[in-house]
Amino acid sequence: MLANTITLIRLLLTFIVIVLLKRYPFLNIACLVIIAIIFVLDAVDGIVARKRNEVSEFGAAFDVSADRIIENVFWVYFTAIGYIPLWIPLVVITRGVLTDTLQQYITPPKNRFIHDLTRSRISRGSYGALKMLTFIYLAWVHLYFSGNPMIRKVGFIFASTTVAICLI
Repeated sequence: MLANTITLIRLLLTFIVIVLLKRYPFLNIACLVIIAIIFVLDAVDGIVARKRNEVSEFGAAFDVSADRIIENVFWVYFTAIGYIPLWIPLVVITRGVLTDTLQQYITPPKNRFIHDLTRSRISRGSYGALKMLTFIYLAWVHLYFSGNPMIRKVGFIFASTTVAICLI
């Protein structure tokens, strides 16, 4: 199934980017572009699954698992290199485990506003875009401005805002 292949490619690209970041200066821009591609492909895999009628329980579970792995890998990486505090990945990981687990047992919200805020394509897409921008910004700072505390502070503000939206 093409959609699952796209999801697998996203996972592999994530680990490739983490390995390459700042190790080979001539690949720095490529790493930033690949981070964007990883998040754009998150939308593409769902579109492909629906268009090609490849929607399956496994595909949905694989996509959610890949989303969590990708997100958590980036949060942990930027924590490990000292760009964000430990509480950020702890909150995001805890929230991800709780929501992914509880969604199996809780019916979707009947309130339209709550549904739009938490489950609509627009809200999920906006949150995905915010994560992408946050990770690209943090990687950009890591690659080019690691010694500038003010620019790093903006990265913390990006990350904190992303976590706040995640909790909403």
